[in-house]
Amino acid sequence: MFKWIGKLPSNQMAKRTSGSIADVGKHVPAVSSTLRPNPLDELGEWGGARLVRRKRVLDLGCGDGRFALGVARLASSVDGLDPDDEAITAARKTARESGVANVRFAVGAAQRLRYPVATFDVVLLSWTL
Repeated sequence: MFKWIGKLPSNQMAKRTSGSIADVGKHVPAVSSTLRPNPLDELGEWGGARLVRRKRVLDLGCGDGRFALGVARLASSVDGLDPDDEAITAARKTARESGVANVRFAVGAAQRLRYPVATFDVVLLSWTL
């Protein structure tokens, strides 16, 4: 378990979060998702289904939505956030084709979250750099 032990001063935070989302990250090609573990197996390594069951989940760095879509059937809702607009487009398409209704995907970066406090019960990062 990690413990947050500090807080950046607001002027430091502004320096670290300036620039466009495109400056933050880029998605690894979608074929890389096929090389990753099954989302439920991966979740098992973090404590299992109880971690997300009936909870509001944020998947930071969701890429093409592999993990978000994989745990959606357990969660009450899942939001996926990634700086790569092509990856988000792919995630939305997969969700639509799969009929998964409790998942939303948005382009954005962890450094600039725009969610109100307490929006989520759990935040996950799977294969995120």
